[in-house]
Amino acid sequence: MQTAVPVSAELVTAKMLRTFHDATAISMDQFLNVYVVESSGNFVIKLSPNGDSLHAVSGFGSDHYQFNGPSGVDARITNAVFISDRFNHRIEQYTKDLVYSGTLYTRDNTDPATRFGYPAAVAADEAGNIYVADGENKRVLKARSDYSVERVIGGYSDAVRPDAVLGNPVHLAIVRDQHLIVLDHGGTSLVEFDNLGNFLARIDLNAEARSISASNDTIFVLMNAEPNVRLFLGTGLVELGGWRVERTNADDSSPAQDLCVRNGAAYLLTREALYACRLQPLATSGP
Repeated sequence: MQTAVPVSAELVTAKMLRTFHDATAISMDQFLNVYVVESSGNFVIKLSPNGDSLHAVSGFGSDHYQFNGPSGVDARITNAVFISDRFNHRIEQYTKDLVYSGTLYTRDNTDPATRFGYPAAVAADEAGNIYVADGENKRVLKARSDYSVERVIGGYSDAVRPDAVLGNPVHLAIVRDQHLIVLDHGGTSLVEFDNLGNFLARIDLNAEARSISASNDTIFVLMNAEPNVRLFLGTGLVELGGWRVERTNADDSSPAQDLCVRNGAAYLLTREALYACRLQPLATSGP
């Protein structure tokens, strides 16, 4: 049974910036430029904060500057953009101008501890370490900036406590203290690990979420039902409250796919459109 979450504000979709056909993921860089993944179209586009097109990578295939079902993007660190290329079983690294710079690929490795397949999401910390939601093996891999795999996080072993084992990681976020937050079990629980992969906390959401985003030490969880956004403290996963999403475009009834919050800016991605949002606190009743 889901515990009622107090709703303190509405996240209003104030401006539609661009339409899409099958948008799946977004991220923001430090200048609040927005990177959008459209999975079925196999492209990633960089937009200015006002929605102007700046750069794009598009094409189906396995060469660089091509994708096969891109599933996630992380542009939060200063000098790189990481894209999880699901059916090519790799993470592609680009510059902020979407110029190719490298690939993390381990599917042909003989060591099973370093292999990953069907990556569902990607995140990077401030040191340039890359975290991959390994869809094939239901765990997270941490790789160094030189693409060598450092450790497995949340994988099954006799030495791992049961609540630390990941069941189906689908989204990742890094909070201010460089802790890793995992949206697990297909979107129904949050798990916190430190940067060495040590388990810290798990909380059941008792409902299904689509994605997570981090801003400083707050985790924003995009839910399938109201409250559409639930807020958690990034250390300890203490719930802080909720937001309701109010859409201003009545023509777009497509499901919400991703939310990105950074430095006071917020963008909501539905399957068919990207929106710049504003936060509107709800009026409180008097004593």
